[in-house]
Amino acid sequence: MEIARTSVVTLWAILTAITACARAEEQLDSLAEIMNQAVTDKQVAGASFIVVHQGEVVFREGFGYADIESKRPFTADELLPIASVSKPFMASVVMALVDQRKLNLDDPVEKYLPAFKGKRVQGSESPAKPMTIRQLISHTGGFWGNKGISSEKMDLIRNFERPLDETIDLVAKYGLAYEPGTKWVYSGVGYCVLGRVVEVALGESLEVISQEALFRPMGLSNTTFLPSREMRKTVPTAYLRKGRELKAKDSLAEIEDLRFILPGGSLFTNLDALAAFGQMHLNDGLYDGKRILSKESIAEMRKLQGPEKPSRTYGLGWFRDDVSDSGLAELTFHGGALGAHLRIDRRRELVCAFLVHQNGPQVKPLKDKLLDHVNKMFPVASER
Repeated sequence: MEIARTSVVTLWAILTAITACARAEEQLDSLAEIMNQAVTDKQVAGASFIVVHQGEVVFREGFGYADIESKRPFTADELLPIASVSKPFMASVVMALVDQRKLNLDDPVEKYLPAFKGKRVQGSESPAKPMTIRQLISHTGGFWGNKGISSEKMDLIRNFERPLDETIDLVAKYGLAYEPGTKWVYSGVGYCVLGRVVEVALGESLEVISQEALFRPMGLSNTTFLPSREMRKTVPTAYLRKGRELKAKDSLAEIEDLRFILPGGSLFTNLDALAAFGQMHLNDGLYDGKRILSKESIAEMRKLQGPEKPSRTYGLGWFRDDVSDSGLAELTFHGGALGAHLRIDRRRELVCAFLVHQNGPQVKPLKDKLLDHVNKMFPVASER
């Protein structure tokens, strides 16, 4: 009787496991269905998505076309510009330098860039408080945002034929938009100043510094601010949806003389590199057995660094959500104007990355649908 009872229990466990595996496979298949349907409906020309759970890749696929006209498939290996998803990478480069004692987060910017000494808020007669590296990373440094600005200010973050040092010389001629540390204003030009601080502090180009501090130690061989012309030829066509049709549009990859590094917005990388970078953060700075960032630096990036913003808050290079009692965000994420998205969910032990080459707001419904589906597949402990 005991043997029979044991056999029944074992059989039940096996059947339960088989059922669970079948259900998981069905849920993963539905991710593919969501993406295939988006291609069929011309929401996107092509896109890729990766899901890493507890350090294991459970989904990694590309869908649709890298180029509609030639019918070249959009694979999971495409190199793409990731726009503002560059910011957590840039912030991580800075934190690596902080770990190496080559920079201090609370160093004043004027220590490295004397042109910013005594800067005034526009309309004020007295100098503002000196801005710090920490404030540049957290969008509280006093600089104007990306919206509603003059064409001259927009040119500072969109002219890719002018090197970074010349851009910052022009930025220094403007007054500040507000007193540093008193407001949160999402600012591309603030990250430009950050990148130039790093260059001056270390005496190298930002590309060289980033490779040595972060990309090379992690083995991110296809991650770069300055891809070669040959690399850029492989980049999928950029599209904009007009009505019910997708139309090719100009791309950063097509610029003949790509000289300008936009520190918070012009990184090129691929799906696997995004997932690896996210996993390093989820592992509190460890990746493939190597210490990339200190645990303290990872924690600092998850903390609120400036004034509260009603809809969402910002740390160092990351948007924050699901904040614990300790003040650390359990969910960190960043999206970009070209549709890329990276998300790290600590409660679910998940890293998700989405890559596409299309207007960000146009692909947001697809990205949100994929992430909602993944959240249901891997509920947090209290929901199980």
